[in-house]
Amino acid sequence: MPTIYKLLIVFAYICLLAGCQQEEYEPIAEKANVAATINIKDMSVSFIDIDKQEKMAQWTLEKPYTGGVIFPDGDTFLLYGKDIDTIDLFSLSKGTMIDHWDVGEGIVNGLLINKDELAFADENQDSIRFFDLSGSEHATVDTEANPYTMTLSEKEGLLYVLSFDHEELTKIDANKKERLEGFTINPYASGALLLEEQNELWVGGHGEGIDIEKNVHVYGTKTGELKTKISVPTMPVDFVQKDDWIYIVSHGSNTLYKVDKEGKVADSVTVTANPFNIELAGEELLVAGYDSSDIQFINEDTLTVDKRVKVGEGPFQIVLREK
Repeated sequence: MPTIYKLLIVFAYICLLAGCQQEEYEPIAEKANVAATINIKDMSVSFIDIDKQEKMAQWTLEKPYTGGVIFPDGDTFLLYGKDIDTIDLFSLSKGTMIDHWDVGEGIVNGLLINKDELAFADENQDSIRFFDLSGSEHATVDTEANPYTMTLSEKEGLLYVLSFDHEELTKIDANKKERLEGFTINPYASGALLLEEQNELWVGGHGEGIDIEKNVHVYGTKTGELKTKISVPTMPVDFVQKDDWIYIVSHGSNTLYKVDKEGKVADSVTVTANPFNIELAGEELLVAGYDSSDIQFINEDTLTVDKRVKVGEGPFQIVLREK
């Protein structure tokens, strides 16, 4: 047998042993408005056509991803997880993995900032790590223990970081990558919404044990003072805003609240079981039910349920791509 053919056979065998055969998934139509749910019980991602309000595809993955980010190109889908030592990138249109970044375990949250930069909360390193979109890490800023929730003031270039196990909020200059003086917040905080026009940060939380969180705490971003509390029992953990209305999901009571900017509750509705995440797509609120393994489409004006779509088991985060 000619030497070249022997080499090709050896190379093919090595590739097989090394896992060179790339997993392929159902491609996602490039023009579709998509809501992707990251399902942590069965390690899958479900893709929902937002306009049709129906499931398009489902990828069964090999790693326990817990969160993701879709790049500004609308095609690159980044996935991460606390117990995974890589950040993995997929092409939605091709249905294949296209890259991975070796970052070590501990990544629990990711946020796209400035359209060309990513901030990751690293629970193992107690820090926020900054990367460009090619995977190059260019800055790290220390935080309090176990950072998780992040929200960005685009106007001021400030990144607010909540740590679940610590009552001190970390404030970071996202441009200079410097830690600034923070302020004290409620314990076991989770979920935050920045109202820049009011210089307010609304902070949710779980509570712990019998001390269950029943309120959203409203802090002044300039002074750190607690301005008021909004009763939205129990366990308010996520927020979205549209115009003059704030929508708050409380996963301890399976309730979605509609609240004005002054903190007055205007309406509420019982939603899907054990919701952790809420997103806004057009006039529809999307609520993920962790225990019921579905997504509800809820009219943002009337709070009526328009559609319920089954997804993979344990949807934990919704990631939107809107064309």
